[in-house]
Amino acid sequence: MMKILKFGGTSMGSPKALTQIESIFRSRIEMGEQSILVCSAMSGVTNQLFEIGKMAEKRRLSHAMELFESVKNRHMEAAEALGVRPYFEAYATALLEDLKNLIKGIGLILELSERSKAYLMSFGERLSTRLLTAYLKKKGHPVEQFDSTFIKTAGKNFIKDEVDLPLTRQAIDAVLTTPLQNGISPVITGFFGTNQESVISLLGRGGSDYSGAILTVCLGAKTLEIWTDVDGFLTADPRLVKEANIIQQIGFQEAAELCFYGAKVLHPKTIRPVIEKGGEVYIRNTFNLSNKGTLITQYPTPSEVAVISISSKKVDMITLDLFGITLNKREVMADLFQLSKALEINVDMIAASEAQVSFCIENDQENRPHFLKKLSILCPYVIKKNRSVICIVSPADVQGQIGIAGKIFTTIAESGVSVEMYSQNASEIAQLIVVKSEVSDKVITKLHENLVIRPIE
Repeated sequence: MMKILKFGGTSMGSPKALTQIESIFRSRIEMGEQSILVCSAMSGVTNQLFEIGKMAEKRRLSHAMELFESVKNRHMEAAEALGVRPYFEAYATALLEDLKNLIKGIGLILELSERSKAYLMSFGERLSTRLLTAYLKKKGHPVEQFDSTFIKTAGKNFIKDEVDLPLTRQAIDAVLTTPLQNGISPVITGFFGTNQESVISLLGRGGSDYSGAILTVCLGAKTLEIWTDVDGFLTADPRLVKEANIIQQIGFQEAAELCFYGAKVLHPKTIRPVIEKGGEVYIRNTFNLSNKGTLITQYPTPSEVAVISISSKKVDMITLDLFGITLNKREVMADLFQLSKALEINVDMIAASEAQVSFCIENDQENRPHFLKKLSILCPYVIKKNRSVICIVSPADVQGQIGIAGKIFTTIAESGVSVEMYSQNASEIAQLIVVKSEVSDKVITKLHENLVIRPIE
């Protein structure tokens, strides 16, 4: 049986973490499984590489080179701690020299193009996989490192490109079939592929998870395991709710809603290819091997509760005043979406009447000031800050059941809290409410007590 094991930044982030990966990998060999390892950069390295590029572009080359030395030393020190420094240096010396020359080149022309940025940010995965490969070989495992140049992208965007699955499947077969037949386990870079000109293109947010999903689908494997630093999806944030439990199974749609509204376990689009092909995705904790984690599947076992999980995130709530403007609501909505697309602003939940349009935006989005400035030209608005969207996720099989929304509002009323905005999607999986952030913890705790840990009556 073949499984794809994807390890995130924290799982790759220290010598101790890499020994955990070796333990996981060894256990799979002992069970007779063949594993393909897909890896992120060591935690924080991708951000450092991005900062290096910005510093070089701004004529701060000495600072950029200091950060380069920091990245280099972190990998070398990890290799030293694992007892593989000579082996790692043999793998990585030329790569580090290439990175150094790239930084100097950016500093020379004072320009960091999207193409150069993608190439620069790929070095984290290329270094981390060489480090892990050196360690696994030292431990006697039959592994080989591969850069993911066989993931073929459409060439539309260097930073967040689309994947050409038919071409990728052909390229993966050409590169990986022989090693796999010979019992070699590939250790593969996540996060990037190459376009038709063989130029590196990134796969966007959650790109390494996406890399794992692509390999799972193209190799015909059933299971993708995403190894991270959390035990899986929980019924609530354990920092708020001590009784929060791990969700053993969850549907893809339910997981997607939770992720969008605060449960930052993964980016749902990255695993969609696996689910659509009838596969399954496990979320596992690299540092807690006794926990079986959460299984994400298209058809989970029916639940006995009205609500399976609650997540939240802080937002600003904006209300557009449609009185006194010449545009009608249809035109205002069209302009709003065009503006949010142009400035890459995520608009959460919308409620509209003939007099007003209300919606929420995350308060930490980079282009938020520009968005608000342009929005004021479009239409008068009122903004309420320090709000939270609470996402109440029910299992898909509650669709059509009477009284779920009533139980939610009864519970909120018992908390003595006023709901400022409400929305429910047509599938009835997610119900969204907006409350003042100062009372959100109280609402979540009460909802969890009344609806998550009690079966449907």
